[in-house]
Order: sequence, then structure tokens, then C-alpha cells
Amino acid sequence: MSTTLHIPPQPRETLRPTSIIAEGLRNPRGVHAEADGSLLLVEAGTGLPDDPFSGRISRLPADPHHPGTYLPRETLAEGFRAMNMQARMLRDEIMGLSDIAYGDGRCLVSQTDYVAGSKLLDLHFSPPEPVCHSQGNLNALCYHPGLRSWLAVKPDTNELVELRPGKEERVLAHLPNLEQGQEAVPVTLVYEPTTTAVLISLFSGELHTDPARKGMDFADKAGQVIRLWPDSGRTEVLIDGLQLPTGLALDVQGNVLVLELCASLQQPLPPAWNGDARHGGFTRFSGRLLHCDLHSGAVSVLARELDTPSNLCLVQGAVLVSEGMGLSGRPLPAPEGEVVPLDGRLRRVQLHDR
Repeated sequence: MSTTLHIPPQPRETLRPTSIIAEGLRNPRGVHAEADGSLLLVEAGTGLPDDPFSGRISRLPADPHHPGTYLPRETLAEGFRAMNMQARMLRDEIMGLSDIAYGDGRCLVSQTDYVAGSKLLDLHFSPPEPVCHSQGNLNALCYHPGLRSWLAVKPDTNELVELRPGKEERVLAHLPNLEQGQEAVPVTLVYEPTTTAVLISLFSGELHTDPARKGMDFADKAGQVIRLWPDSGRTEVLIDGLQLPTGLALDVQGNVLVLELCASLQQPLPPAWNGDARHGGFTRFSGRLLHCDLHSGAVSVLARELDTPSNLCLVQGAVLVSEGMGLSGRPLPAPEGEVVPLDGRLRRVQLHDR
């Protein structure tokens, strides 16, 4: 049994160089690095009421002359439903295309669609064709080579599910409520080769204790990363004390990279919101990227002041971060007091010296 790593109140900072490699994106989510270094990217969509089918799948070709940079985005498929959840959640949350993963010779994309039904789309076909169907929110996706199947987490039902083309969805585990009675809300999962388990980030749901705080009634630093064995459903808490964790990745040494969405919550978006500059629940430009050494227990901050980061993708010597959740173009309060339009972007965080 491993020892739980506790995030300290003030982890040491070992900030790494960062650069923006793509901007003007529509709620970027999952990213997959191809063999030639190019990127496949899924975007949930704008969330704008007059643009309901704005989700898309793109390729960013690697620039052969400038390692670590990319040529302009190319659209591979578009027209996927984007769903703005602001009226229900009072926060910046756009659902649609959510993740992309490779396994068994194919690349699949997960899509949440509460109208037509959620599904996994196979990029082998053009346009991509659904090969698995589900109900509810299909969030992060990974391929499990031992099971030879696709695993996804469902934040609305707190489940880990198995999906096989041509088969019915199978629930592998139901995640129990956390310590203060809030739902677990699994967000991201990654396969861990050394244990054959999956690591899952638990966002930690709202407490629902104060109606006046709807949209931001979250317990402070209640998020976790758990290790779960799909064959038995056994779990253990790997990391705790996280503030709304989202994206996960394992580096080549087996250490965990984890994103925290924001430092605090404020200014929800009520139904009568008139379009003024508000944080929208999550304090903008306050997210960070943590490096958690599972052997020594050391935690360090690799990047901070990220804008609602959601997904991670490891590339050669770096990690890519998807940023900018919410209604595209809406005014945001920025750290220096200025107002900026909400914009989706991909950030490259250098992990190793060249």
C-alpha cells in the first residue's frame, strides 16, 4: 500500500519556461501527439447561443524547422454540438468534445452530448464515425492495453466505465462521496504501466450547504488523485489536498503532473448575468501545474497563473496545457486589473533543459 502524498500549503516553485503555441481556440480539451510530432486537438466549442455546433477536431503540424513550435491549425472535422452549462451550474463550463486517446491502432475522441447521446468517435473515418455509445457526460478517455478496451470517467454519475466498439458500456467502478459528503466528480484518467491501474483526478463536487453560494460552494483543497485497479475496483488515495484538480500526466520517471483549475472561487454567472466582466465561479488566471514525485514525496510548482487549465499532453521535453474554459469572447477580469476576452489557448511548459 502506497503512502498518500499531501500537497503542502506552499509548495516550492521551480517555474519552467512557457510559451503559447496556439490561441484563438474554442474551449480546447484533449491533445494527442502523433509520431511525427504533430498534434491532434479537440475543442468543445464556443458555447455561444448562435453557434451551437462549433466543436471541432484539428491538427497542428509540427514545424520541421523550429522544434517545439507548430504550423497553423488545420480543421479535420467540425460541426459537433457545444453545450453551455452556465444556466445550470452558474459557472463557465462548456461541454462537447472532451478528450482524445490512442490505442490498439486507432485514435478515438470522446463526446458529451445530452441531446443526441454521448459517444466515442473513430478518427480512422472521415468524417469520424461513432463506435461506442453512452449516456451522460463522457469526459476523459484512455486505452488500457491489459484489458484491450477504452476507459472513460463520467463526472455526472461518478463512474469509471469500459467501452468496447460494438459492445454495451460496462460500469467498472462507482466512486463514493468524499469526506464532507460531496460527490467525487472524476475528471481525468491516465493508464499507469507499472501497476496496470489507472490514476483518476477527483475534482470534488459542490457541498450544497448554502444556496447563496451556488456555483462556488466547494470545499477548499478537497481534490484528490486516486489509483484504481479496473479488474477489482480496488482504490487508494495517491495525492490529496488539491484545489479542483483536472488534467493528469505521468512523466518518464513515473511522477505525476497534475493541474489545479484555480486557486479559489468567486463571482458566479447567475441566470440574470448581463455580460459584465466576471470570473464566472473559477478565479481566472490562478491555475497551476504541479509536479509530484511519488518516490520522495516532493511537490513543486512548474507553472502558475494559468487560466482554467483542463488537459495535459506530454511531448518531447515538455508538457502541453489546454487553457481557457467558458463562453468564447466574454469579458474576463485579468490579474493587473484590465479586462480581456476569454480565449482558448495551448501552452507549452518546458520540463527539461535543452
